[in-house]
Amino acid sequence: MRRLMLCAFVIGLFVNFAPLSAVADVSGTWDLSINGPQGAIKASVTLKQSGETVTGTLSRPQGDVAVKGSMTGTTLRLSFTVDSPHGSGTNTMTAEVTGSTMKGTMDLGMDTASFSGQKRK
Repeated sequence: MRRLMLCAFVIGLFVNFAPLSAVADVSGTWDLSINGPQGAIKASVTLKQSGETVTGTLSRPQGDVAVKGSMTGTTLRLSFTVDSPHGSGTNTMTAEVTGSTMKGTMDLGMDTASFSGQKRK
């Protein structure tokens, strides 16, 4: 009985104090390499994170755009709106973050692109 109680106590400590999936911190500036339909593009994104909420600015050759999204565990999801000759559209980015690197895909409406990023020091 004592062993069972001790086991329950230890499991209770683990469940109450050990995060099952810690939220990665993506605050800062990231240099991106985007492999799009027209070739490789260099860009950067500066992010601010408060809990799971992420906001910032994506700087790309076509200009800066505001981004907003979420960080859940190690998964970053961002969206941004761009204007084109065909009208305005929302693009999304999804990436897995590991330390100071990220790797993911961008949904550009009619196309997709893969990208990778490195956090600036």
